[in-house]
Amino acid sequence: MKRLFPFVLLMIFFLFGCSEPLERGKQVREFSFTDQNGKPFGTEQLAGTPWIADFVFTSCNTICPTLTSEMAKLQKLMDDEGIDVQFVSFSVDSEVDDPVALKLFIDNFTDDESNWHLLTGYSQQELEAFAREEFQTFVLKHESSTQVVHGTNFYLLDSQGYIMNEYNFSNETYREELLKDLKRLQ
Repeated sequence: MKRLFPFVLLMIFFLFGCSEPLERGKQVREFSFTDQNGKPFGTEQLAGTPWIADFVFTSCNTICPTLTSEMAKLQKLMDDEGIDVQFVSFSVDSEVDDPVALKLFIDNFTDDESNWHLLTGYSQQELEAFAREEFQTFVLKHESSTQVVHGTNFYLLDSQGYIMNEYNFSNETYREELLKDLKRLQ
């Protein structure tokens, strides 16, 4: 029995004490756009801090209010956990979403904009290419519609801008998974 104890202890350590490191995905290229306060914001301001990103637009009449509400819940959760993280929401309709519209929109979801930036200031074609090439997600605006079709995942990026994971908010455990992954980055 004495010989078995060190082996069992070692196995417990490996099973519960260690977790595999997150695997880095693609590094998002450098960018600088305009936030809801009319100020430049991009990779330079994000450097050194992990961040969570999504894609939304202010005149959305389907999923965007839910996504933004979920982002606000993530912001509160990370604040409660004492985790330093930035939140970035890319507008998929920059023709409509100027800084004033973005400011009015975010005010419906949070009182703390210090670590949450809604971005605009690019053409529709630039944003569609950026979403496709950097996040491997889709954005499609039809000329005959006021609505924009887009991906609905959240993306966790490390402090150097590498995509570490993506999360479907309809998964009931996504918040716990994201929190666990974020803690593993620190």
